[in-house]
Amino acid sequence: MKKKQIIAGVIAAVLFVFIGVSNVGMNLVEKAFLSMPAMSMDTTSGAYGFPLGDFVGIVKIDGDMMDSAESSYYFSSGGYNHSATIDYIEALSEAENNVGILLYVNSGGGYTYIGDDLYLELMEYKEETGRPIYAYFDSIAASAAYYASMSADEIYANRMTTTGSIGVYMTVYDMTELYEKLGIKEYMIKSGDNKGIGGGGQEVTEEYLAIEQAQVDEMYELFIDIIEKGRGMNRDDIYAIADGRTFTANQALELDLIDGIARYEDYKEQVLGYMGDGVVYHEQSSTVDPFTSMFGSVLEAIPKSDNQAILEFIESNESGVTHYESICY
Repeated sequence: MKKKQIIAGVIAAVLFVFIGVSNVGMNLVEKAFLSMPAMSMDTTSGAYGFPLGDFVGIVKIDGDMMDSAESSYYFSSGGYNHSATIDYIEALSEAENNVGILLYVNSGGGYTYIGDDLYLELMEYKEETGRPIYAYFDSIAASAAYYASMSADEIYANRMTTTGSIGVYMTVYDMTELYEKLGIKEYMIKSGDNKGIGGGGQEVTEEYLAIEQAQVDEMYELFIDIIEKGRGMNRDDIYAIADGRTFTANQALELDLIDGIARYEDYKEQVLGYMGDGVVYHEQSSTVDPFTSMFGSVLEAIPKSDNQAILEFIESNESGVTHYESICY
């Protein structure tokens, strides 16, 4: 019995040392990566491997439209990368043999800033080059993703698409009761009554809610403007359906939110038909390699204790959600 206990103790000690060394090693590796100069993509045809002949560039909105800097570039599990997408669009604009963009959309939306910035970049592409943009909605194209798609000259969708969700929201947390239960007291030295409210430990006032509601209303009116311009719809007709609800592809077609329904491969052929003979597609390669994606997924899958989850939640929301980029479409 004693021998078994000794063996168990040795195994436990070895595992403890291994886990400790692994954690230190991974921290050192990540710090080394993060200290390296940021990788940049030269916006030239050669850097992206553009075809020698005429081509349509496929620009993907795939995943939540959040700030690329929210997670470590090197240990991300993938998804939409805003800065890489903007760089790619700029490269397409500079490529003389690019004849248009096919915007592939599979996203439920994200930050207002990201949606608007992508929309403006795509509109700048059209204005500077005179080339068309076509959009295709896959399983979902809602909120900020639909907003950015208003840059397109034509929109087709999969028949099982969920789209719409036209509206704006932001979340404010009042965690004062939770703080009290946990024995946490937050003291905030501030210059005005409404500075720092929404940070969790501060009580949310009616005045503060009114201030934030005004910001949401302004962003909502901008969303309506973009749809009115992009779809040529009557403003009152947009208001009638812009209450945050989602639509099927058939409903969206009836409401003039899209132009047609087709499978992705069929629509790709349709777009090439607009362009003439000899035109091909070019799709930007993934900015995240398979190992990095797998490693990021493993890190995200590691379970957290209740205390750790609560502390991370508090930390991530301690400054509130009053920043512009935290308002979501």
